[in-house]
Amino acid sequence: MTAHHRRTAPPVVGTLARTALARRVRAVARDDDGAASVLVLGLVVVLMAVAGLVVDGGRAVNARAALLDAAEQAARAGANQVDIGSLRSGGQVSIDPTAARRAAEDFLVAQGHAPADIGVVATSTEVEVHVQGEVETALLSLVLIDSLDVEGSAVARAAVGITDEIVTGAP
Repeated sequence: MTAHHRRTAPPVVGTLARTALARRVRAVARDDDGAASVLVLGLVVVLMAVAGLVVDGGRAVNARAALLDAAEQAARAGANQVDIGSLRSGGQVSIDPTAARRAAEDFLVAQGHAPADIGVVATSTEVEVHVQGEVETALLSLVLIDSLDVEGSAVARAAVGITDEIVTGAP
């Protein structure tokens, strides 16, 4: 006995549905010409923005560190201005606020900071300095951010010897 195997024809509905689907997929694929170019262009813009944040953000962090350093040095220069009259008359060590403010401002102006960007508050016990600046951007200027504002502040207190600060209860 020989067995005859009969092939069954695929259902007509399934075949029509598959060919119609295939035609639709091909038509949609043909309509997507240039979509990859738009996607690549969008990715380039996003990557440039991220690169701008990294490069210009790094420059801003460096500028802020430089401002903090300048503020600390100016505050120390101001705190070094001891009121000689108070020291000689009663042995009291204190800061001369006028001389301290002038010394801190002069230090920062000598460093190249504009007087309008400097703020100094001096008392007989401490000198507080605030400096602000602006960092020009390199890559972020492509997205219309031309500069970033940075600032730094520091406080210095006068001390006698190595560990004795004039202010009691100071940290």
